[in-house]
Amino acid sequence: MIRLNTATLSKNRYDIIFLLFLFCFLPFFGFSQSLTLFVCYEKTEKNYPLVQQLELINLSEKYNLQNVSRAWIPQFQLFGKASLQSDTPNFSLSQLLNMNVDLGIEVPKDQYQAYLQLNQVIWDGGQIHSAKKTILAASDVQRKQNEVDMYALRGRINDLFFGIILYDTQIEQIHVNLQELQRNLDKVVSYAELGFANESDIDAVKVELITAEQHIIQLTTMRGAFVAMLGAFMGEELAPDIALQKPKIVLVQEINNRVELQLFDASIMAQKIQNTQILSKNMPKIGLFLQGGFARPGLNMFKTEGTLYAIGGIQLNWGFGNLYTLKNEKRIIENSIQNIEIGRKLFLLNQNIQIKQQQAIAEQYRKILTSDDDIIRMRETIYKASEAKTENGMLSVTDLMRDLNMEHAAKAQKIVHEVQYLKALYDLKNLYNN
Repeated sequence: MIRLNTATLSKNRYDIIFLLFLFCFLPFFGFSQSLTLFVCYEKTEKNYPLVQQLELINLSEKYNLQNVSRAWIPQFQLFGKASLQSDTPNFSLSQLLNMNVDLGIEVPKDQYQAYLQLNQVIWDGGQIHSAKKTILAASDVQRKQNEVDMYALRGRINDLFFGIILYDTQIEQIHVNLQELQRNLDKVVSYAELGFANESDIDAVKVELITAEQHIIQLTTMRGAFVAMLGAFMGEELAPDIALQKPKIVLVQEINNRVELQLFDASIMAQKIQNTQILSKNMPKIGLFLQGGFARPGLNMFKTEGTLYAIGGIQLNWGFGNLYTLKNEKRIIENSIQNIEIGRKLFLLNQNIQIKQQQAIAEQYRKILTSDDDIIRMRETIYKASEAKTENGMLSVTDLMRDLNMEHAAKAQKIVHEVQYLKALYDLKNLYNN
């Protein structure tokens, strides 16, 4: 008999060791899934369609820069014309020398010309350079706007992530409450067997058990919906029972790193670059040209038959029409910069209001948490006293369930306050982007 008990004890001990091994090491073998908040941020940003927009911005920048750079490549132009004139220049030597011999030269009235011209820019007044800077600045603004739109996702991820954690902690607490209710049910059943309780007392405890189980079903369903939405943002099919790692309490640094501020800076820089483009439009352009073709008449207008010809040289082009609008164009740029600065001030004002509001929310939950433990301690004391009174027949089971529910409600409230405080800190952190 002693040998059998020892073997049984030894077997149980090995079973316990095996279970502890599974509990400790299963996560390392990939049988458990756990998500952190920052992994959710990262995967959401990679999966969100705006990422594709960023690739398109980069491609557009590349193509536009290539197109502008090709202005340095020699440009070919083909021209052609044919005309019939009512009159042409003529020159008569017989009249000049008072001779009867016809020595006149007459340019034909039907004329035609076809030629190919090659133009090569030598100096464009800085127009190509300023155009490249404009393209780079505009692309930078688009990228910053993309970052702003992507950053807005973090608030939505916070809502889902901390919502799931809240459901987890509430479900865990209800399971603890169920154990307490089951213990009370067993106790009331034993009282009924001794004649100290009746069926209605048993039913009162069973109602609380069923209500708690219904609450678990509701919370589990809502948790599954939140997990599905979080998975949709991340582009993954998350398991309904996936575990989320609860973030630690953070110390929020009051350093403003919002991407919107970078967007304002990039927008102002893009407007300032417009000034250089305006100046380059009003500068002279110098280039080489080479023209070759066939014409009637050719370069020698006294030859009536068609001839080949070629012309080459340097040309200067300086238009003054843009000077009429130069002042107004600069004023438009100045107005745009002022408008961006007003947008920055408005953003900082709204951000400051949001920060103060979020700081107040976080401080509120911090103060509430300091008194939650006192409330729970007092509710536990009240319940224990009610339990003793019920055992002595001085209190009904219904009143006992009321005190037990009040204790459970106090513990549930503390859980809610803890998650709300944690979320308030991360929302505040998100407002600063640090």
